[in-house]
Amino acid sequence: MRWLTALFDRFVAVLRDMVRIWWLAPLVPALVVVPEFIQHVVEIQIGMFDGVERAREVSDSAQRMVPGYVKVAGLILCILATVRFWGAWPKGERWYDVRGVAWKGFLIAFAILAVTMLPSLAARAWLGENAGQIVDIVISLAVLPVYVLMVRALAGSREATLSSVYRNGWLAAVVAALFSIVIWVPLQALHGLNHTWAMGGEPALVWALMVFDSLVVGLLATGAGTALHHGLVPLGETLPTRDEPSA
Repeated sequence: MRWLTALFDRFVAVLRDMVRIWWLAPLVPALVVVPEFIQHVVEIQIGMFDGVERAREVSDSAQRMVPGYVKVAGLILCILATVRFWGAWPKGERWYDVRGVAWKGFLIAFAILAVTMLPSLAARAWLGENAGQIVDIVISLAVLPVYVLMVRALAGSREATLSSVYRNGWLAAVVAALFSIVIWVPLQALHGLNHTWAMGGEPALVWALMVFDSLVVGLLATGAGTALHHGLVPLGETLPTRDEPSA
């Protein structure tokens, strides 16, 4: 039962720190909150929340999709910046100082993950969507330790290697994935509900929901990044920390 207690305590730390980073390093959540809100402004201007029919008409428009691409980039950057922050902050480093990243490990992991996307794309093209999904699942399980290498390298660890994470990183990868899923699923559901609630609503309600939704997406990103970082710290170890705020 001791490991269950340690698992619970670590998840509580994830819930605490995914919020705490908002005042320790407000620029991190801003990476996705700002582009998310800009996209909502565009959506309101083109009448996306006027009704279901109008939403269908404009959902794939260039006016909406261009800021949408920026938002997706911001989401990824926010998750990576969150991981970087929790790796840099205890050491007194700035999260945006990329000199602290273990670039060799990060680029190796990035290259492997990029290459392993190709088989599922080929399977979808030649065998159909169902085959592609099966290949996706198999490959995702096979490369779980590679995510461990990427996260640890981003946090500044130069000790982690591809061979070491495949020998010792499976449990940490499962814990990090579990934490990420538990954080992501309910917040993603709330993100979707915000759009449903806004549909056809009064302007004041729509604006309020879209402001709230931008914060939800920011919390989703800092939650995922915190879950990845904290989940990969062995449960028997204490999370590194310090008292001073960062920028």
